[in-house]
Amino acid sequence: MLLTSKLAEQIYASIADAPIIDFHTHLPQQEIYDDHRFADLWELWLKHDHYKWRLMRGCGVDEQFITGDAEPFEKFKAFASILPLAIGNPVYQWAHMELEAVFGITTALNADSAETIWNQANQALENDPQLSVRGLLEKFKVKLVCTTDDPTWDLSTHEKLATEDGLYTTVLPTFRPDRFLSPHQPEKFQHAIADLAKCVGFKIESFDDLVTALAKRHAAFHAAGCRMSDHGLPYCPTQPSSEFNLEEIFSRSMSGTIASEDEWNAFAAALMQHIAKLNTEKGWTMQLHLGPLRNVNSRMALELTADSGFDTMGSWPQTEPLVAFLDQLSFTDSLPKTIVYNLNPNESEAICCALQNFQCAPTPGKIQYGPAWWHCDHVRGIREQIDILTTLGAIGTSIGMLTDSRSFTSYVRHDYYRRILCSYLADAASNGEMPSDLELLSTTARNIAHLNAESYLELFLTSDSLLAATLEN
Repeated sequence: MLLTSKLAEQIYASIADAPIIDFHTHLPQQEIYDDHRFADLWELWLKHDHYKWRLMRGCGVDEQFITGDAEPFEKFKAFASILPLAIGNPVYQWAHMELEAVFGITTALNADSAETIWNQANQALENDPQLSVRGLLEKFKVKLVCTTDDPTWDLSTHEKLATEDGLYTTVLPTFRPDRFLSPHQPEKFQHAIADLAKCVGFKIESFDDLVTALAKRHAAFHAAGCRMSDHGLPYCPTQPSSEFNLEEIFSRSMSGTIASEDEWNAFAAALMQHIAKLNTEKGWTMQLHLGPLRNVNSRMALELTADSGFDTMGSWPQTEPLVAFLDQLSFTDSLPKTIVYNLNPNESEAICCALQNFQCAPTPGKIQYGPAWWHCDHVRGIREQIDILTTLGAIGTSIGMLTDSRSFTSYVRHDYYRRILCSYLADAASNGEMPSDLELLSTTARNIAHLNAESYLELFLTSDSLLAATLEN
């Protein structure tokens, strides 16, 4: 599947069993600690997967069989029934890759095969000791998982995982302070401030208090092994804070006044600059997820809450704000290693080109044009991301793929990416665009598959060193 030539197959053979470095996920660390076992294929596959939910809605499935009160098998059969309508969609491709990789099932999933596949998979989930959470991570050779964590969250589970003997996968938190960049959403902002004050043990009554509190949590995350921050932004904020009173914006939002777009921009820019400085001081990597337009179906978003499949590509200009943001950090010597994920492909080439202006020694690819993400992690989107980086940067510095997933079977997405990568390299070599050198092409693929990420992220602390850092903190 997805291997276009004999040369692609040869390159792929060199990385088919390579370990996985999954540096951005939404996996629940508690389920890893508990070594959770899944009751059935619905819980494993459909319970949290908004990719599948969106596809089911698009094929006319009633919400009762998606997030409603239908029985698990009825929901699974509804999903199976619409899959033949979605041939070529990545969800169709991933579903069949997962069935084969996890359960050895090669039968096409549809309404007729749904019950047989349901029974076969559920029997395996019940009886196969390898199909627990930890077993699946080891089965897929997942060497690293980075979860996504609000600054107020309890880190004790991460600390327990870090000191546990015999765990195949390193599990580390990621610092995600998005809630604190929301003075334009006063209720959300107020709840975030209250949670943070409780967490740090002192009142937060000003912007300066907020900065101090987040710095304290940043240090706690560092002690727990965290080496990355993550930021979901419509676009990079760049408004000079000197033109606004940040303390007034803070106070008004705490009183229920909605910040204007310019006020949000100034407030978010100032807070992001503080976090980038902390990242630089501690050697962290900053991730920028740019462009999502959230909860666009307001009725359904209110009914089902966020992350239910009602987010889409935004159309804000991205390149100029990104350049201004990176330049501000570079000018103050506070630009950390940064991964930029672009959701709307309209500006992909411009963004990749812009990032090359901020590369510097000693890190190859210090500013990463990140992997195809979310609505772009399909065959065409992945090929375009690889081709743009090859053309405008250095493909050999890429840190590869991630899952961005809540599912423990979604690791087939790394295999999916690797197959597309190998075919891209092989096709380019066949066209005379790259050397037809199997050793060079295989080395490039191997570096992108996992070695570059290991070197770039510097996340592999031993349990002993994490424990020492925790005790020291």
